[in-house]
Amino acid sequence: MLRLLATLLLAAASLGAQSRAALPDPVQLAALFGPTFKPVASAAVLVADLDGDGNEDAVIVAASDDPLLDQLRLNYKVIDPYHTYYGFGDPKITIGFNSSEKPPLVLIVHNWRSPRLKFAVINLPFDSISIGRAQVGKRVVPAIQAEERTGNKSFLYWDGKRWRWRDSSIQ
Repeated sequence: MLRLLATLLLAAASLGAQSRAALPDPVQLAALFGPTFKPVASAAVLVADLDGDGNEDAVIVAASDDPLLDQLRLNYKVIDPYHTYYGFGDPKITIGFNSSEKPPLVLIVHNWRSPRLKFAVINLPFDSISIGRAQVGKRVVPAIQAEERTGNKSFLYWDGKRWRWRDSSIQ
C-alpha cells in the first residue's frame, strides 16, 4: 500500500513538472500571428480550456503596429468585442480609436498545441489579465478577466461562436 502511494506521488510530481515545462513559448505564439506581433515581456502566457472543447487554449499579451496586416495570410481574426458590446465593433474602423497610443493586444489561440482558431483582440481596456470564471445568465463559463488600474473589471468569454465582452458590474 505504501509502495503504491509512493508511486502515485512520484507520478503526480513528474506530471506537474511536465505540465510546467509544456507551457507555450510566447515568442512562438506571437509568431503564429506574423512578424508585426511581439509578446509583452512582463506578461505571462495563460493556458486554460476557454472554449470547452477539452483542449488547452493559450492567451498572451502582445504589441503590434498593424494587427490587421497578416490576418488573411496567417488565418487569424482581429476582433473588437469591447466596441461590439456597445454596438460598433468593426476592427477596420475601431483600430483607429486609440491612434495616439498603441495599447497592448490580447492574442488567443484555441488548442495551442495544434492551432485551430486564432484571434487578436484589440481595444480591450486592461492593465492585467488572468484566467477565471464568469457568470453569464445562469451559466458559469471560463473567461479571461481584465482588470484596470482604476479597479474596473471586465471579462471575455467564448459563447460557442465568438468572443464576447462584459463589464463585471453588469449581470
